[in-house]
Amino acid sequence: MIKRYASHFIFFPGYGYLRQYMIEAKDGYVTAISPLTEEIESVEWLPGVIALLTEVQGDLISGKHSSVFQETSLILEEIPESYRKGLHIATLKPYLFFPFNFTTMQPADGTLHRLLP
Repeated sequence: MIKRYASHFIFFPGYGYLRQYMIEAKDGYVTAISPLTEEIESVEWLPGVIALLTEVQGDLISGKHSSVFQETSLILEEIPESYRKGLHIATLKPYLFFPFNFTTMQPADGTLHRLLP
């Protein structure tokens, strides 16, 4: 079953953060990314940040998440081109990070992460 999630930000490692976007996921993998321009039925709002990680990146995260987020804190206007053209989004896994420090755009003390189904 496909599930839809939205959060304060969607994070693309190495690129930055998208605001006002949602993802669709099935069996732990991203199937679509789209703008959240209006309230959409069946979209679950999750506080924090949804990070779209490859399986290798997901295996590397632990209690200290900051290395994944230190690459950039840039706020993006659109999905990075390499994700639209070169990298298949179906290889990405969505992880929710909460709580999150939106001032520093880094995980806060006590940030937990979980894979979204």
